[in-house]
Amino acid sequence: MHTPLFRRLAGFLLALQRGGTGLGLLLLELGQPLAAQQRAGVRLPALRPGSTRNAVALDTLTSRPSLYAVGVAEGGGEILVAGGDALTTHHRPDGATETTVGFQGRAVWLLQRRVARWREPVMVPATVTSPAQLARFVQQAAAQAGHSQRNWLPFRLQGEPTVTWWTVAAFPTGQPTDAPSAGLGAHGRFAQQSLDLVGFLLPPTKRRRPPGLHLHVRPGRQPFVAHVDSLRPGSGLRLLLPALPQ
Repeated sequence: MHTPLFRRLAGFLLALQRGGTGLGLLLLELGQPLAAQQRAGVRLPALRPGSTRNAVALDTLTSRPSLYAVGVAEGGGEILVAGGDALTTHHRPDGATETTVGFQGRAVWLLQRRVARWREPVMVPATVTSPAQLARFVQQAAAQAGHSQRNWLPFRLQGEPTVTWWTVAAFPTGQPTDAPSAGLGAHGRFAQQSLDLVGFLLPPTKRRRPPGLHLHVRPGRQPFVAHVDSLRPGSGLRLLLPALPQ
């Protein structure tokens, strides 16, 4: 049984509608069973059932070629935007997954930043063998690179983690305020497979220490995206951080 790493809130946050400012958080929680969907960390406002007034239309983001984002699709599903390319994977009623390529549909939760240029990759040390150690390594590398510790920060991981457990979320009634259930959605894992992971480092708060991570994964160049529940880093994993403006 793997140790769950990246937890979801029972009530999703209001979607961020601006790429450069603001905060949106899904929390890192270690040691909680996958089926336990307790609200963790900072209590945050949820959308009212059926409300989509804060949803972000993805086609409004097409003018941002340097955009990187992770999010939750309206009605359930996972969103990944990397370098201006968008993917949305939904869980179908028949149990299969279906991916839409391009800026289509809406996000009920979206964490986004523009990255004009990435720093040269650094190797994740072989001594990093757990999710908690990975979170600390990303935080330390970001600090050494001169990034503020007060703001959420995009990052990328490339390589072949030993194991990556993933989920494509589904909701009982298709509403963003539903509590995700371990019995709904698609679940799986990638083992020793080339992956591209886009994530955000979430700064520590009074109620969340150490800092949190939120990750979405794409297997190579395949049209599929999922939320990362947990992973074992393994050797050969590379970390990329945004380059600071010169």
